Amino acid sequence: MIGAGVGGLAAAIALRRKGHDVTILEATDRIGGLAGGFDVDGKSHDGGPYILLDRPGLAWAFERLGLVLDEHVDLIALDEIYRVRRPGGPDIHIYADLARTADALPDGARDAYIAFVRRMIEIHEHLAPLQRAPFRGARALVRRGLVREAVFLLRGLDGNLRSTKLPDAVRDALGIWTHIAGQPLEEAPAPLALVPALIHTHGAYTVRGGIRRIPEALARVAEPLGIDVRFRTPVTRIVRDRRRVLGVETAEGERIDASLVISNAPGIATYTRLLDPPDPALSAELAQLPLQSPGIAAYIEADVGRDVPFLQFWLPGNGEKCRVLIHAGAVDDSRRGTVRIVSPMDHGGDADTQRAHLARVLDEPWWRPGITNPRVVATRIPVEWGTRHYLWRDSMNPTMTASFMRKGRIAHQSPVADNLRLCGAATHPGQWVSFCAISGVLAADAT
Repeated sequence: MIGAGVGGLAAAIALRRKGHDVTILEATDRIGGLAGGFDVDGKSHDGGPYILLDRPGLAWAFERLGLVLDEHVDLIALDEIYRVRRPGGPDIHIYADLARTADALPDGARDAYIAFVRRMIEIHEHLAPLQRAPFRGARALVRRGLVREAVFLLRGLDGNLRSTKLPDAVRDALGIWTHIAGQPLEEAPAPLALVPALIHTHGAYTVRGGIRRIPEALARVAEPLGIDVRFRTPVTRIVRDRRRVLGVETAEGERIDASLVISNAPGIATYTRLLDPPDPALSAELAQLPLQSPGIAAYIEADVGRDVPFLQFWLPGNGEKCRVLIHAGAVDDSRRGTVRIVSPMDHGGDADTQRAHLARVLDEPWWRPGITNPRVVATRIPVEWGTRHYLWRDSMNPTMTASFMRKGRIAHQSPVADNLRLCGAATHPGQWVSFCAISGVLAADAT
């Protein structure tokens, strides 16, 4: 197993329960990958970009691993899920309760919003099971008789939101997960339109103590099962002989033979940097995918008022990208006094440009109401993310465009090696921590 992220840990547990001997080779000194965290002065900070959890997906993954989710992590249900602000307003509040959300919307948007959510709930009920099986693309939906769902996927996020006739401010609030990824709504995949269906049926959650508690819980399960985790062991080569991989080589030159290799490393890097010999056609295809920057992050300790919400997005306009203030202490007393600011960036650029963007965001006034005596205790810019987590060209994963989603993303089963599998954010369903856990289960099941 290459990598001890959420997907890698889930796959390792699943394989061990099937009787396989499993060794995880982790390049860094800790588990979790981008879902990991760190402590400063005894306070816990989530390190990566993950914010919310899909409880049904995470519960399904834990169940497939023989675990009961609530016995391993303490999930916190959110009342006000998030708030979206912009210069001149109006503010949009998204609550777990559908009626409360609809009643607070501006410009007579109540009925249109309720109708949209109900339609998304119906589509989600048909598509949700497909998150728990390898996805074959929109055409596979048509073959299964899910024509309306296939049309939904083909329209993309923007097409589905425009069909609602909701005001721009509300559409932007519904597409906020695309904004915070630094992606235009026109390029975003349709499944992001299903987020309101999840929120208003199953709710949205965070974890007491931080998202990092999920990989920590999986690691606690893995240890007594005899899963060996070797830290500071970067893999530099996956050795391939025609349709089979023979094992891996580490940065120290050690050769480890294996009957099966599962990569929780970045999907593109697996094929273009690690697999040896590479497949030229596949490498060329993957190298053309646009990449998503992890953006900048500032970790702050401060005196924070109770009225500062858990999630506050800021859409500055004038071509500026979205920002978000994450106030974990609003719902989790164990993390009171900590906030995190995250802002996307276009992929690329040098460290000086990235640090200048970070400094500019920190100087902005939008995040300061209700926050006094702020002290920045840590920061991260894309080049630091890349170095710390061995990312492909300082990117989190391929940008989740509508066309990439319709094709089914990077497959769990390698098309060029019969005993090579992939899991993690670039594979199906990927992205959220819950989905990364599912991807690990699916990668193990592919064996």
